[in-house]
Amino acid sequence: MMKIGVAGSGMIVRIALEAMAEIEEIAVAAICVREQSLEIGQRLAERHGIPQVYTDYETMLRDPEVEFVYIGIVNSLHYDYAKRALQAGKHAIVEKPFTSTFEEAQELLISAEASRSYLFEAIVTPYSPHYKQVRELLPEIGPIRLMQSNFSKRSSRYGDYLNGRILPAFDPALAGGALYDLNVYHLHMALGLFGRPNEARYIGNIGPNGIDTSGVLTLSYDGFAACCCAAKDSDGECFTLIQGEAGSIRIDGPPNLCSPVTLKTREREETFTFEAPDNHMTEEFRSFARMYRNGDRTRSLEALRHSVSVMEIATNVRRAAGIEFPADRRQAESTE
Repeated sequence: MMKIGVAGSGMIVRIALEAMAEIEEIAVAAICVREQSLEIGQRLAERHGIPQVYTDYETMLRDPEVEFVYIGIVNSLHYDYAKRALQAGKHAIVEKPFTSTFEEAQELLISAEASRSYLFEAIVTPYSPHYKQVRELLPEIGPIRLMQSNFSKRSSRYGDYLNGRILPAFDPALAGGALYDLNVYHLHMALGLFGRPNEARYIGNIGPNGIDTSGVLTLSYDGFAACCCAAKDSDGECFTLIQGEAGSIRIDGPPNLCSPVTLKTREREETFTFEAPDNHMTEEFRSFARMYRNGDRTRSLEALRHSVSVMEIATNVRRAAGIEFPADRRQAESTE
């Protein structure tokens, strides 16, 4: 049984709580919220039968009933909360993006390996049925030549941003932006399917406060390239198309949902559909619980190292694009 303490009370936490409720091997033992969000935390606790509500993270970490911590707070605090959880002898599940920088991710990996802790990134893509189907179909389309993908969804907070009200999704101080919120899904898919690229570049549409409201990520491999678009400032058709010399594979929908997959070759065309779960986060939490139950540290470390590789590329292309987060300044100061 995974006994989880939840940090946060925002929308992603509410979705995650619904997902956890569907899995018998998970019990939510506590929730920790800010003082000003106490009423929300109490309502969530009542709705989900959570026995303890905390407003102090360290106090929750001392709770013997909490074995795992799910961290669903602003991106800029992922590293700090995960580090403190590991230091307290807990395991952790960190919402995507895993950290603000590669250096933070690498440090957490080292800490998790040293303490033999389970440390997961809550990212839908690697655990989704459409991703697994694409992996199985890749040999049928021959040598890969192109990958195109788009995840564009105008944020409900974009109007506030245009009016000068900066919420976390568009705040560089909190490690927001389109690359870390949306294009990270494409990065997970590309690295999972094809491995590390030889070269990566990000061209962001930069807003007045220095954050990327949309952008294009390009990845160069031996013999082919990937072009990944993502936007929080506009809507667009969401898809992934992988082209090979013998055919193509198309995912019709965003990478974070259970989308149909169509294989087209000169010999046949076939569409694979999947029974969509009520909650798109269920399968990742089910996978975490399975790895924990089976003591599968090999698989969990593979997933963790994959997350660190994603953060390395995301960090490098973001910095090269001139998008600066507070963690970058801290890193620079620590190496001076």
